[in-house]
Amino acid sequence: MKIPVSLSTAFTEEYESTLRQFLLTEEMIPDETALENDRFLTRSVIPHVEKLSMLFNRLEHEEVDPDAPPRKPGSPHKQIAVKRVKTGRAGLDPYWKESSNPENLRLAYFMSFMPPNQARVASVLTELARLGFRFQPIPNFRGIEWGAGPASGACGVAAAAVHSEIGLPRTGNWALIEQDKKVLGIGERWATTYFSSVGLDWSIRPFHRKVDWTRPLLPQNAPTFHLWLSSYFLNEVEIPLEELAERMVDNWEFHLENEGLAVLVEPALRLQSRRLLELRKHLLVEFEKPRRKGKYQVLTPCLGHQACGALAAPGDWCHEEITWWRPKYLRKIDELAGLDRKTLPFSYLVVAKSSRTREELLPAFGAHKTDRLVSPAHKEGRDLEFFVCGEEGKRRTRYRPESDEEYDEIGRGSVLLNAELRGDARASRVDRLDGII
Repeated sequence: MKIPVSLSTAFTEEYESTLRQFLLTEEMIPDETALENDRFLTRSVIPHVEKLSMLFNRLEHEEVDPDAPPRKPGSPHKQIAVKRVKTGRAGLDPYWKESSNPENLRLAYFMSFMPPNQARVASVLTELARLGFRFQPIPNFRGIEWGAGPASGACGVAAAAVHSEIGLPRTGNWALIEQDKKVLGIGERWATTYFSSVGLDWSIRPFHRKVDWTRPLLPQNAPTFHLWLSSYFLNEVEIPLEELAERMVDNWEFHLENEGLAVLVEPALRLQSRRLLELRKHLLVEFEKPRRKGKYQVLTPCLGHQACGALAAPGDWCHEEITWWRPKYLRKIDELAGLDRKTLPFSYLVVAKSSRTREELLPAFGAHKTDRLVSPAHKEGRDLEFFVCGEEGKRRTRYRPESDEEYDEIGRGSVLLNAELRGDARASRVDRLDGII
């Protein structure tokens, strides 16, 4: 994924200053030097970061080798062997309730995981803007974030609004839905602070409640929203994905504006990513039902409604990755916790509620056939080798760039226009193409 340079550097000095002042105002840190204080971080933050990192990013529904190497050279922290353990917010709940110091747990969660998740959501929206998507004129923007936590998603949308030309207005309102009342309060106040810091007049309406997919999520007289956002929620859903897809679209029918977007972000881990791909498959079935046909469009990362190439192989999955400049304090946290978050992986899906064609919604492509790179590109002699996914499925492909600039231009997330592919899924070659986006 190619994000604006201004977004990749948006979480450095000015951002850290805003966050530091917020933490002081909230009395979440003892003084303004706490973010640089190794003793404070090691005692109050790092133990929770290590536990949360394990729950969010390291545990799968499979056994992990207890003798695995350290997460980064020189780190004493190893992966931990587990069996049948859920990741995500569901895995966090017991630890949250049993923690001997919930204030420090919330601090660690906010400091360490909110900024990366904000950057992930922002990158999804700026990628849409790069491909030409623009919101239709909106007099008063309305967004809703489900499982909002500290409003990482809403703040990510705000970052995208000021670092891209996606067409979001400067005035609007967010509804934040969250089951933890204290985290919801932090999210409400942080979003208000952050919106103001980037010049957006977006207000907040917090709603303390648990999301129950067995019932309508909103009353019928609730408003419609231009943006429907949820992240890291699939592990909390107990109903089958086929039923979830139907219920999601039922809710979008009543509460997502025409020309609005639904954005789903999930971890890059294999099982969690595949659950999102399975959900997409069921959503496509819903979109073909007579009462819904022609009303919804899958935009990114798939660029259309073709069958998912990654689901064809049981061990395969699909994820994106961005590079960013971490806040200085977060680099210190990563060093102390043995983490390496210079790059941020994640899986995502964007659906537009629109009868317009893909060519109209993503005009950067025109009517060209598209194949997206779903892996890094590495050199094989004078060729680049990578995987692409498009109308013909997922294919291992080689291409010989015509210039050094083209070598540099091709990477994960690049889109090949009108690529002529010779060969099969195991070994293809790009004979010609009309361009790279």
